[in-house]
Amino acid sequence: MFVGRKKECRFLEDNFKKEGSNLLVLYGHKGVGKTGLVFHFARKMHMHYYAARPCAEEEQILLWNRELADAGNSGKTDAEYGKDGFDAIFGRIYDGTEDNNGKKLIVIDEFQNIIKYSETFMVSLLKFIKEAESPVMVLLLSSSISFVENDFVPRIGSLALGISGFFKVPELGFVDIVNYFSGKTTKECMEIYSILGGIPLYWSHFDKDLSIKDNLIKNVLAPGCFLREEGSRLVSAELRELNVYCTILSCMANGENKLNDLHLHTGYSRAKISVYIKNLMERELVEKVFPFDNASNTNAKKGLYRISLRFLQFYFRFIFSNLSALEFLSPSAFYDSYVEPLLAAFHQENFRKVCFEYLEILNENGMLPIKASKSGEWVGKEGSIDIVMQDEEWESLLAFCSWDKEELGTDDLDSYLKIIENARLHPDYVYLFAAGRFTEELKKLAEENRNVRLVDIDTL
Repeated sequence: MFVGRKKECRFLEDNFKKEGSNLLVLYGHKGVGKTGLVFHFARKMHMHYYAARPCAEEEQILLWNRELADAGNSGKTDAEYGKDGFDAIFGRIYDGTEDNNGKKLIVIDEFQNIIKYSETFMVSLLKFIKEAESPVMVLLLSSSISFVENDFVPRIGSLALGISGFFKVPELGFVDIVNYFSGKTTKECMEIYSILGGIPLYWSHFDKDLSIKDNLIKNVLAPGCFLREEGSRLVSAELRELNVYCTILSCMANGENKLNDLHLHTGYSRAKISVYIKNLMERELVEKVFPFDNASNTNAKKGLYRISLRFLQFYFRFIFSNLSALEFLSPSAFYDSYVEPLLAAFHQENFRKVCFEYLEILNENGMLPIKASKSGEWVGKEGSIDIVMQDEEWESLLAFCSWDKEELGTDDLDSYLKIIENARLHPDYVYLFAAGRFTEELKKLAEENRNVRLVDIDTL
């Protein structure tokens, strides 16, 4: 089921309509839906699609030629294929790809698997695009964020001038998961989003007719299921020294979020930890959180690190930390003992992201009382402000997100105001988000004071 991606589809459509040929790079996390996006875009078009494998240049050429032969474009033997290079392949593709109102479409998936092992590919590709008799749009897809952002351009040098544009395909949002799991309540969709994040590949492994608990038991914790091993695959796909990376990620997933905490727990030097965290951040598996820059640092925690990919966070919190128990207990017994007691706290951490998405959408559509130009959070030693937004005139909006409380009242608001005081911020508006209920007293206060806004989970 294809949901969302209006911005991404518009980007592809606008570029396809441009005169002449173009070469675009689309990249993002594996499973985020790059290939599905392109297939949806090209659903009424003719295209040539090739999925590159991690192999030597000669083997890549052989595999690609075999696929072209299967399509009826050549009758050569393997020995004859080995004499061909990428120039011959592109010529064969061009002859075999039909026009789409005058423009041809070629898609090369996981293209880094070619670039890493070939010095001739980009030369042949750019030559082909330049000399093609009629326009062609080539899409290079990659699941290696670090390669595209840090290694690709230095590797190909001046050839990068032939690239028309780069587009990072982001995770899907909370609104998209609500549409995908249309039969679920808003709260259930929030729970799924908290566990799986915005990766549609992971969504496809959840049964829409099962409860969250039953989905976790059957599709995450059961032996042999895809998601049970996915956390390990995410780390091992591009990283070496897994013992170090897994140690750091395990610490982060279990609350060791400061550099000094990681140093004391692991015994690794701060310099070593910083290098490994940098690699994790380049792959967008970890993020660094700073206090909002206009807030006081007096009572703030500085330089916190968090796992940014939600399912990786779930994996290291629940599966990696308790792997022995997962092996000898039934999935149901493991859920009852190791997952269920800590799941509400886990959702609390991720509820903030959903609330932030909600405020961002309102801000983009001019529906907030301020026009925020920057945003962040304030992580304090005795309480945190989940969301801080500020406009060019220094008007500010602060938000607190409560997942695990059944009822939120004026006492809670007083506690939040104390945290604001510690941060030395002076908010113009305070938003309270809750998965539970608001007391009548708090509702009345909000009605009388328009600077306090209440948002329940169904509004999200």
